[in-house]
Amino acid sequence: YLTPPSASQGFAPHYDDIEAFVLQLEGCKHWKVYPPMNKGETLPRASSTDYTEEDLKDIQPTLDVVLKPGDILYMPRGWIHQAMTLPTTANSKKDGHSLHLTVSAMQNWAWADLLEILVPEALEAACQSTTSTSLRQGLPRNFLEYMGAIHDNVSSNDELPEGLKQAAQAHEKQSNEDDEDDEEKIAKQIKQKQQKQFREEAKKRIMRVCKEAMSMIDAGCDQIGKRFLSDRLPPALFTKNELSLTSESKDATHHTATHGGKLWPNTLCRLVRPGIARLALEDNKAVLYHCVDNSRVYHGNPLSPMEFELDDAPALEMLLTTVEPHWICVQDLIHDDIEDKMDIAQSLYDEGILAILQTETPDKSVQTG
Repeated sequence: YLTPPSASQGFAPHYDDIEAFVLQLEGCKHWKVYPPMNKGETLPRASSTDYTEEDLKDIQPTLDVVLKPGDILYMPRGWIHQAMTLPTTANSKKDGHSLHLTVSAMQNWAWADLLEILVPEALEAACQSTTSTSLRQGLPRNFLEYMGAIHDNVSSNDELPEGLKQAAQAHEKQSNEDDEDDEEKIAKQIKQKQQKQFREEAKKRIMRVCKEAMSMIDAGCDQIGKRFLSDRLPPALFTKNELSLTSESKDATHHTATHGGKLWPNTLCRLVRPGIARLALEDNKAVLYHCVDNSRVYHGNPLSPMEFELDDAPALEMLLTTVEPHWICVQDLIHDDIEDKMDIAQSLYDEGILAILQTETPDKSVQTG
């Protein structure tokens, strides 16, 4: 963010739906940071609209500081902030503009985001159960005649405004003092029994969905992981040495070019970068998602998952969990035969997911397609 000099302000006071790390690169900038105004604005899931100075007049900033080059500021999600460059004076003309870099984290990364994925899928799975029909059963006949807010015992609802609560309590007291005939009492008792039974039946089904959700937590986390891979940038390989270990190598003198990018049983492998790929089990397949083909434009390219057989999963897991400075040898991967080990590692290398190192003469006793 580049802000002009002379007390310029880029944005009105606001809070964000991210955790923000602000690194001051050039010039100086005056920041004011305020705590959330209430519990409802603590850890928000969406950014705020703009605040005015009038909105903040009675709130003391938790932080009132000038950032200089090299300083870093952390702002939790939901904390209100505003910033401006310093006023230009005879003694501060050198300050001028401000340039800072903001690194954001934790966007759409709350428990609620996981549950938004998990609960609907758990409900769908529970509904399709082949062992129970409880969620597919029809609702009780005439349940609207005794369920809903109009039939609720409002005097016990602590969330009602005080005036309504007192009126409801007075009505209940008067009803208890009046003589009710036996028929009215019986009708009231039946209604209360129906309400209790309905809630118990609803609770059983809610708990069934919750139990299903608990069994699907790993799958829900994989969904979050896939979304993160879709959102992130592709790995950037900066040094010549990094590039030389991958299928992106253009160095004709390097081992990868010398051996035509071919992997052998004694070839060493590791993931190009930690976190660039994730393995999920879907429809009886081992599916590998990665961000290597991502565009540098946000969502410019869709994910291009790779499908493998389920018995390839242990070998894939070993490759995806081996990161710098460690290496794993192709022949040490978990699988039934060496040809499959080589094919799995070769496919990941060709996709740009693996780095390889050939420290010994290639073992060409095994050939694959």
